[in-house]
Amino acid sequence: MESPGNTDALLEKVTEMNQLYKQVAELMLHEHGLSSSAINLIKLIGNDECTLKDITQKSRLDKSTVSRQMNALVKKEFVTKTTGEDKRYAYFTLTDKALDVFSNYHKHLEEKFESILSGWTEEEVHMLTVLIGRLNRSMTNRI
Repeated sequence: MESPGNTDALLEKVTEMNQLYKQVAELMLHEHGLSSSAINLIKLIGNDECTLKDITQKSRLDKSTVSRQMNALVKKEFVTKTTGEDKRYAYFTLTDKALDVFSNYHKHLEEKFESILSGWTEEEVHMLTVLIGRLNRSMTNRI
């Protein structure tokens, strides 16, 4: 992009898209009784058994924040917490309840985006996907 005007317009559109995506995602989270931090931790843990240290490193959050959020997930019965042989380490795994809630949330989010893109051709959706992927790679490579 040669002129600052084009860059300004692109930044404006990316910012607007980000804000709209957040609105859609927050609506879906609210409908499923989840917070963005809960869904991020559920996604991060996946099918793994993780220690607090693992989760802290993967999430790049501080230990006290992760500990507080993990305790909230334990109370909601989304995560089981077990102590290993060394009592200093606790291990967290997702429950079936968390996997079901995450699956329903993700399915609902996909359906919402299918509805949003319902007037688009398959080629337009593919082109947008390719261009956003390219933008993400360029950003990743230049951060």
